[in-house]
Amino acid sequence: MKKILLIITICFMVNMIYAYELNTLIDSPTAGILQKGEAEIYAKLYKNDGFILGTKVGLFPRFMFGVYYGAEKIVGNEDPDWHDRVEFNAKFRIIDEDSSFPAIALGYDSQGHGNYYEDAERYDIKSKGFYGVLSKNYLFLGNLGFHLGVNYSLESKDDDDELNFFAGFDKSIGEVLVFICEYDLAWNDNDKWHEQPFDEAIKGLGYGYLNACLDLHFTEYLTLKVSFYDLLENRPDTKGCDRTITFMYYMSL
Repeated sequence: MKKILLIITICFMVNMIYAYELNTLIDSPTAGILQKGEAEIYAKLYKNDGFILGTKVGLFPRFMFGVYYGAEKIVGNEDPDWHDRVEFNAKFRIIDEDSSFPAIALGYDSQGHGNYYEDAERYDIKSKGFYGVLSKNYLFLGNLGFHLGVNYSLESKDDDDELNFFAGFDKSIGEVLVFICEYDLAWNDNDKWHEQPFDEAIKGLGYGYLNACLDLHFTEYLTLKVSFYDLLENRPDTKGCDRTITFMYYMSL
């Protein structure tokens, strides 16, 4: 009887692992995707009364697509600074995860983090642009996922267009909380301006971007993300960290 109960428990936990799939850590993508007919509504509050609203949809069994738009100074008595363009992301998973091999996905994401600078045509933290990412999940007191990726951002008006790398992990804590940490090397954001007359404070200092987050899952449909960006103070204007709050709502179409 004990063996039967143990087998049932293990099977249940394994099913939980494969059902548990993040498609994004904080800003870094994973190889996770929304399944066909699934959708995610995303609302992010960030510095300078910034607000981004977006949605992602699983269009096909291995393909998802998303769109975002936002502005700064949404709250207050000043005119909002609307972003110049609507941002998009798309992801195609070419290999599913199994017990031996990680999942692999290719994608594109033009949404960066923080303020958008029209002259420099970039965000505080550059968007990933084109990327490839590997993800592997393990059973360890819940779910433990590791993620490794490479990206090429199109936010390169500063002539700093190097290939970049990022990594991260997520760890479930009980049935409600998930701790997430990611690190972006920011090799594409560590050179000084050359001939461009832009503010040097826009550029990173070469430490890379270390971000951490705590996800609170109120229900299987509603998640609150409390995120702490730039813990290494890579940007000259960061003091301690850059704090944001994101609400995410999941649904089946």
